[in-house]
Amino acid sequence: MFPFTDAARKWGPVAINHFRLMVGFIVLSIVVMILDNESPVALFTTPSATEYIYLCISGIIGLVIGDYFGFHSMAILGAKRSSIFYTIAPGSALAFSFLLVGERIDFIGITGMAISIGGMLWFIQAGDTKEIEEHIVHEHGKISKGVLFGILAGICQGFHMALAKKAVTGESVLISPAHATWIRLLGATLAYFIFTFMTGKFRERVIKPIREDKATIPKATLASIFGMVLSIVLVMWSLTLCKVAVAQTIISIEPIVIMPMAYFLYKERMTAKTFLAGMVSIFGVYVLIWRDDICQILGLHLH
Repeated sequence: MFPFTDAARKWGPVAINHFRLMVGFIVLSIVVMILDNESPVALFTTPSATEYIYLCISGIIGLVIGDYFGFHSMAILGAKRSSIFYTIAPGSALAFSFLLVGERIDFIGITGMAISIGGMLWFIQAGDTKEIEEHIVHEHGKISKGVLFGILAGICQGFHMALAKKAVTGESVLISPAHATWIRLLGATLAYFIFTFMTGKFRERVIKPIREDKATIPKATLASIFGMVLSIVLVMWSLTLCKVAVAQTIISIEPIVIMPMAYFLYKERMTAKTFLAGMVSIFGVYVLIWRDDICQILGLHLH
């Protein structure tokens, strides 16, 4: 998150999004051909038309539209404050997964989601407010715009997860999670590059910022490989193993997971209150994951 925030502020959200999609697509193409023993032709011919439709739309909504809003929100509010909108994603995922794939979560599961979201809200509120004070008015945009874009990013996160789940579940699925991720990147990369070329702003908003600040390229490249490629492959894998809302809730505690990294690498203050809030959020995830066992222990029948 931190490298992407730095790059978004130096290059702008449009440039960093194009860059990471291109790097991710190239790297993942090589990875899928090696892991799945696929030829370049098989990469395109193995998936079905249905898989292409749902995964490409999922990629466009999650990796283009959602991340466009997310990067703008991070550039304006900062990584820590914009992360509050991750709390919208589990509810969005729950609603869209019910509509698209008929998934339901019982009362214990919803309680776990609520505990996790509440813990994360407490975590962000308990953190240092210096960053938001520094960015009330600055060159990256208005705070109200950052808030609106953060909300839209959270909604898009839940929606694209539900679409991906619909594509990778079922008896007719023939592709691996890594291959499914490649299709998402293919759709997102093509859609975003075509749109930017059609608007005539590719040179101005993509090429020019990167050329003017080439020192950011190594950091952005590593962030694209480890912060995007690896993470979205793992997300696709998780969707084959658990419900959409469960996966999204776990993903949404990212700000808490990176807390130790922020402390050791960036010297960000970690108080007892933020630590306790993080533990509450993680406990909520525990309740959500082990909800069936909890129901059995309590003798409840909520399904």
